[in-house]
Amino acid sequence: MANGLQPVLPKIKISVSNLTPTLRRIAAFVTDAPEETTRLSVEELAARTGVSVASIYRFCREMNYQTFSQLKLAIAREITSEPSRHGGDDGPEMHEPFVAEYVRCLDETGRFVDDQTLRSVIDLILRSTRIMTVGVGASGIAANFLHYKLLRAGIACHRPLDMHLATMLVSSFTNRDLLVVFSASGATRDIVDLCTLADNGAVPIVSVTSRPRNPVADRSIHHMIAVSSDSPVTSGSGASVISQVAVADIVYHAMYERDDIVRRRVDQTTDSVIAKHL
Repeated sequence: MANGLQPVLPKIKISVSNLTPTLRRIAAFVTDAPEETTRLSVEELAARTGVSVASIYRFCREMNYQTFSQLKLAIAREITSEPSRHGGDDGPEMHEPFVAEYVRCLDETGRFVDDQTLRSVIDLILRSTRIMTVGVGASGIAANFLHYKLLRAGIACHRPLDMHLATMLVSSFTNRDLLVVFSASGATRDIVDLCTLADNGAVPIVSVTSRPRNPVADRSIHHMIAVSSDSPVTSGSGASVISQVAVADIVYHAMYERDDIVRRRVDQTTDSVIAKHL
């Protein structure tokens, strides 16, 4: 059971002398880079510290946490409860860290965009018989946005809000259809289950996640990165959502620039709603 009574970082520091050399390497990384630790998967932490995944889990149990997720949550709560490093309660400096984080996430997301992948994703969208966009929690905002943009382009698209309905729909999909998935972690159970169902049915999957390797990305024919600022405490942050929306918009605008039919359809849908403006 997770130990919520004792601060986790001080506990790790005072426990180092009793740990094996392998666990000491993990402890050193966690205490030196606690914020980075909260953003890593168990596989990524194992790679960064040069140990096995099993050793990471052993370290968690040594610290009285059953899972790595519990350990990350405890660390995240501890570091976010520290006094702010960004000045007082008044003045323009209050907003600056948030703006800087938005800029960082968007800039790094742009660096990950690959033109060949972008062209391949557009090819899939344009030739698919049926398309479904999906995301849960904050990632659902990006799924809604791409759904809206595809409708603006005259492309029929499903966006079920109920995961049971999404599951039923994907079960009827074929290799001529397309599932577009937004998931910051790429490891949300409902999304992974849906992707597994699609993968078993040979349904093409395009995913947008914050990490290059995760269960959703591993099941995808094409994968795009939307850089995230999330930790277990700040999950669903605005900067992370904006990165996902930016990827969706990049896909839409590249498709608009490339395809004459899409441009004509956008003109038609624009004309259909222009009279609604006062």
